Amino acid sequence: MDYSFWNNDSSKLTKIKININAKWADIAQKADNKMFNSIWNIVDNGDGIVQQNEMELLNKLLEMADNSVDKTKGNGIIENEELSFLNNKIYDSSLVEELDQKIYGTVSGDAPGLKNFSYIEKGASLNAASPAQLRRAEMQNTNQEPVVANVDYSSLKANEEYYIEGYQFNKNNDGTYTFTPRAIEKMDAFSEKSYSWSEGLERNISCINLTSYRNSGGLGSELPRIIDELRQIGQEAGFEVNEVAAGNKYWLEDYGIRRADGKMLILSSEAANNVIAGRTDKDDLKNIAQSRANISGSTQGSAAGSKDMFSKLVRNSDAVESKSYLEGGNVLNTCLADGTPAAVIGSESIGYTLMAMGLEDTPENVEAAKNQIAEDLGLKPENVTYIPQFDFHIDMFYRPLHNGEMAVPDYDEGIKVLKETDIKGMDPEYKQGLIEQLEELSSKTASIRQDAEKALSDKGYKIIKIPCFSDVSNSTINFMNGIAGTTKSGETFLITNSSDYPELNEAVQNYFKEAGVDKTYFLSTKMFLEYFGGIDCITQEL
Repeated sequence: MDYSFWNNDSSKLTKIKININAKWADIAQKADNKMFNSIWNIVDNGDGIVQQNEMELLNKLLEMADNSVDKTKGNGIIENEELSFLNNKIYDSSLVEELDQKIYGTVSGDAPGLKNFSYIEKGASLNAASPAQLRRAEMQNTNQEPVVANVDYSSLKANEEYYIEGYQFNKNNDGTYTFTPRAIEKMDAFSEKSYSWSEGLERNISCINLTSYRNSGGLGSELPRIIDELRQIGQEAGFEVNEVAAGNKYWLEDYGIRRADGKMLILSSEAANNVIAGRTDKDDLKNIAQSRANISGSTQGSAAGSKDMFSKLVRNSDAVESKSYLEGGNVLNTCLADGTPAAVIGSESIGYTLMAMGLEDTPENVEAAKNQIAEDLGLKPENVTYIPQFDFHIDMFYRPLHNGEMAVPDYDEGIKVLKETDIKGMDPEYKQGLIEQLEELSSKTASIRQDAEKALSDKGYKIIKIPCFSDVSNSTINFMNGIAGTTKSGETFLITNSSDYPELNEAVQNYFKEAGVDKTYFLSTKMFLEYFGGIDCITQEL
């Protein structure tokens, strides 16, 4: 390309041509302009040869210089006044803001504007999050001069959608720096895949998502074993297992809920903020949970704080913001007997939705909340059934089976199984204590369970009772929390949580078999059960 420059004292105008692979030293000699030479010295990666990306950056800078002074703008000459203005911007770091094209937030891997590029960065202003902090500190101490930063998007795949949350940089041997995006690849699109609305047996699962987070000695340390077990089941049942970047969060089921159209319901910022604020009011929470205050003190609302984290994982085209407040564990996607999409929701979600919408608890507002919940789920209000609950999430005790069927907890049958089964690994004192706890809980929850079963029956659901051994929500014996589906060969299955007692596993498997479940799988999720959740709570299915 051709450029026209004045010499150092503006007494002589020189036209020079800069070509790729030319030597910078030859260009500098022809230009005879210290300010221009200081710019190409920054642009040069140190090999003294004009590279394509260096040329692009030089053109960018010179165009900025040409546009910096109105009286000489566009005259085709790189004026010294313009170069002086540009040099000052380079050394006071203000140029960084104008040239920094780094992208944050959601991008498509094949977006036209997503190209590798270079720009000027002052060493002291380089900013990258851990684990690059040490390198950044080193640069701040030893390199206060401007440097060339190369931004590299080559790791992003076409036809994929990412959330770019920051950049990692590395120092190259030639003194330049390469920035690569810290990009979260979003989950596969929900709306573009075939899907079954119900969480029951009549669905074909293609993929099960879990968090990729690992931590030493914590819940994350249990995930590799669970994932291996799930993948073995997937070989039989016909699904894949995918790990998604959900930060240090495990409860994927709670953060987003499938809508009837296949899209993902994401909590709106306003609703999330209202719930977060409401959780500080203990009276509000007590009012929501008062019907079970003598049974369980666990409360909802914590998923509101993970809204921003989860929304990064969902493709923009597949996300719908909700005005209501629903946690996935308190919503069961079902189908009525004729296949009509429906839902069963724990009644406490109404109170949280009032909180999310900033409404007082009045009969009119309760109806408004119910209508909003149905709208957010893409359902008709008459197809949403609310049941009273005796713990903080209904998916620990209720489970859709075939269309129009709902498995419900039966404490009396659980007590009977314990009394009549020789459980070799169970200490007799523990067994007797568990029976007594279940007897007490059976009495305390009787009216709540009866009301729930009546609400389900009135809506047309067939009630199927399954023995329950969960004395509290964090019991390590829970068979109702699970993942149901049908294999490609037509076999129905349920993936649930294993107990420490094979005899109990076998007993409950027989009950599910009578209910139409061809095969029951048991997973090693004991530690998650201790933290109030099971396999259904840490997964999302496609």
